Amino acid sequence: MEDPVSHAIEVLNEALERDPEAITLLVNMRVECNDRLAAHPTVRTAGIDDTHLIGIMGLLNGALGDSPTGVIGAVGGRNPETGKFTRIKRFIDLREDNLDVLA
Repeated sequence: MEDPVSHAIEVLNEALERDPEAITLLVNMRVECNDRLAAHPTVRTAGIDDTHLIGIMGLLNGALGDSPTGVIGAVGGRNPETGKFTRIKRFIDLREDNLDVLA
């Protein structure tokens, strides 16, 4: 039986194959969130000035793993000015080549 992270990556890649433009736009999307969500121990958020932002990858990684760096990543072209994806090529399992070091 497939573990939940591997299954999620499989579904994400299937969705990406069916509509890469929509999935890339979705992954690039961020919405404001409150301090309580930003303080969640596994959900990944970003802070800009006094604003916290969350995206779908931060939520998925929070739900599926307890790694501080996340368990699912995306590979693709990025706009060097904005850091946003121009096109996601595939979703990957970050557990395969990533070792978290906790001090």
